[in-house]
Amino acid sequence: MKRDQPTTPAKWLDEIRRAIADARETKPFGWLTGQRITDANLFHLAPLVCMKFRGLDYRDEELRTRVTEGALANYVANSDPDGIDHGLESRPLLAFAMCYVAAHYVLDLIDEEQASAVLEYCDENLDDG
Repeated sequence: MKRDQPTTPAKWLDEIRRAIADARETKPFGWLTGQRITDANLFHLAPLVCMKFRGLDYRDEELRTRVTEGALANYVANSDPDGIDHGLESRPLLAFAMCYVAAHYVLDLIDEEQASAVLEYCDENLDDG
């Protein structure tokens, strides 16, 4: 199901909320992998939801690996206690948003300026409550 890509930070936030809801639908199936799926670890699914929403083939192992590694590397770089720490552990939905936006960046669907604007908007408007 390919969706049109958002054009404003507010529309991005709406899509990110839909992406979070989509990822949350996997929670009942965590037991199949032996892992409990919670909001705290939902960010791992952000790259796959990005591919789904953009109509990309998640079965393409090379593409899936590139997008996932890029998004998760961004998470690690922004949650390093010895460096930049944006409090992602206490804000799991922002962590998801960061990985979701980073996946779009890795795919060259948005540039660094757009990614920064979207994440800044999410930081101010995404309720992690």
